[in-house]
Amino acid sequence: MKWLVLLDVEKSDFDKLSNLLRSSDEFSLITENSEYYLTSSHWESLTNTSDVHGEATKLLEDISAVAMIHFTGFPLLKPDIICQVDEEGKRQRWRAGSATLTRRPASFSIKLEGGQDIIPILEFESWRKLAEEDEIVKNVFRQFRDFEHNWINLYKVYEIVQEDAGKNKIEQWTKNKIRQFKHTANSQSAIGDDARHGVDHNDPPKELMSLSEAQALIRNLVKQWLQWKCEQQK
Repeated sequence: MKWLVLLDVEKSDFDKLSNLLRSSDEFSLITENSEYYLTSSHWESLTNTSDVHGEATKLLEDISAVAMIHFTGFPLLKPDIICQVDEEGKRQRWRAGSATLTRRPASFSIKLEGGQDIIPILEFESWRKLAEEDEIVKNVFRQFRDFEHNWINLYKVYEIVQEDAGKNKIEQWTKNKIRQFKHTANSQSAIGDDARHGVDHNDPPKELMSLSEAQALIRNLVKQWLQWKCEQQK
């Protein structure tokens, strides 16, 4: 039995997912009639939708977190609609929060999406494994996935990573740009109510960092930190 989770994404985001998951033996991405689905070989032994929903929720949380680290503005993925596909290709569709299945008589033809021509290969499995074993990584995933990427929340991510890796590593990975980030994030005069502080204790930065630059900086910082943590395990 095959289980599919409908992904509420635009084609551009689906293409990004295809790149992210293309080296995985466990997951497949599927498109049919302009709808996008995710399936996992681990779900084939499951027999009811509630079990699939639980497994898919955890998986999509991890995928969302990693994708948000790799890609700007990637959406949070949720398993709101689950499809069950029988051996003849016919399917039933189940919506989260509903006690009934809606039968759709049409056969279900699928096409696997590759992304074979997209480079480079992006990290996924190694980071996902880290999050399963390391509470600090799990916390960073949660911060990226569940909270807006504003100055205050980006600063929280920076603080978590610095506590784990140390100040010298942070400055090395960011080429000292982290100082400009901190100065801007803390300056009420520079960014107003978006700042971490309500009162300035220092002059505003001479060179202001934009929020988009800050987001890119912290994403890159987290990528390098995760790679460093993977290397520490070797």
